[in-house]
Amino acid sequence: MQIHSGQFEYMVSQTPPGLLGQFLIISLMTLLLMNSDFPVSILYVWNVCGVFLLAYRYLHYRRFYQDKNRKDSKQAQKWVRRYIADVLLMGILWAILFVQIIQLTPQEYHYIAMAVALGLAGAAIVTMGSVFPVYFAFIFPMLAALIVAVYFKGTYIYTIASLVTLLGLVYLLYTAHKYSRNFLVIFEKSEQLKETELEALECLGKAGEYRDTDTGAHVFRVGYAAYRLALSAGFSESDAKTLMLASPLHDVGKIGISDNILLKPGKLTDEEWLVMKEHARMGAEILKSANSNIMKMAKLVAISHHEKWDGSGYPNGLSGEDIPVEGRIVAICDV
Repeated sequence: MQIHSGQFEYMVSQTPPGLLGQFLIISLMTLLLMNSDFPVSILYVWNVCGVFLLAYRYLHYRRFYQDKNRKDSKQAQKWVRRYIADVLLMGILWAILFVQIIQLTPQEYHYIAMAVALGLAGAAIVTMGSVFPVYFAFIFPMLAALIVAVYFKGTYIYTIASLVTLLGLVYLLYTAHKYSRNFLVIFEKSEQLKETELEALECLGKAGEYRDTDTGAHVFRVGYAAYRLALSAGFSESDAKTLMLASPLHDVGKIGISDNILLKPGKLTDEEWLVMKEHARMGAEILKSANSNIMKMAKLVAISHHEKWDGSGYPNGLSGEDIPVEGRIVAICDV
C-alpha cells in the first residue's frame, strides 16, 4: 500500500494522546485484575513490558521530529517499519493479556476483556488509522488471539461472542482502510495544490523580472539567498522557506511600469523616477487580496524592499527597525 509521508507525520502527531490513553487503560486493567484470581507475577511482567513499549514509542516519536529528513519518502518508509514493529509488539502484549484473562478469570472478566479490546481497536483508528499497516499490526494480533481464545471456550454464548468480535474486527479493518485511503487522497491533493501555488509564484515572479532583464533566474537566486540569510537572522525553518518563496515577487509591481520608463537605456528624469518608484506600491497592490502566508509575506517584501536604513528609500521613507526585517533581508539579497 502506498504511504504518503504526511500520513505518517499526522499519525505520529497523535502519538502522545494515544500513549496516554493506553497507559490509563493499562492502569485500570491492572487495578481490576488485582481484585481477581489473576496471577500477580504475570500481571507484573505484563505491566513492565507494556510501560517499556510505551516509553520506547515516545522516544521514537521524539526522534522522528528531530530527523530533518523525515519527509523524504524513503526515510518515511523506514520510520513506518520501525513504528509497525513497536505497535505489533504492543498488540501481541495485549493479546497475551486477553488470552490469560479468558483462561484464568471468571466469566464477567471475559466480557470486560472483549469490551476493552474492541474499545482499544476503535480508539486506535484516530491515533493509527491514517496509516493502515500500522493499525493492522496493532489490532489484528490482539483481536485475533482474543477471538480464538473465546471461541475455544466451547459454549454457545462464547461462540456467539467470538463471532460478534470477529465482525467487529472486520468492520474496524474496513473502516481503518477507508480512513487511510482518504488520508492518502487528501495529502496527494494537498501536494498538487502546493505545486500549483509554487508554479503560479514562479510565473508571477518571472513576469516582473523579465520586463527589464534577459533572464528570470535572478529572482530565484534572491529567494535562496534570502532563505540562507533569514536562517542566520534567527528565522525558523518554516518562516525562512516562506520568505524564500515570497521574495521572488519583490519586483512584481514592474508589470505596471511602461516600457519607455522601465527599459529606458539612459538616466531617468525626475518625473520618470517618480513613476518608477511606484512599482513597490503597485506590487503590494497586486498582492493585497491574497490570503496565503506566502502571498502576505510577498506583499510585505514588495512594499518595503526599497526602504533604506537612513530613511531615504521609498515608497514610505521608513528608517531603521521600522522597516520590516523581511524587506531588509530581500533588499540585501537583491543587491
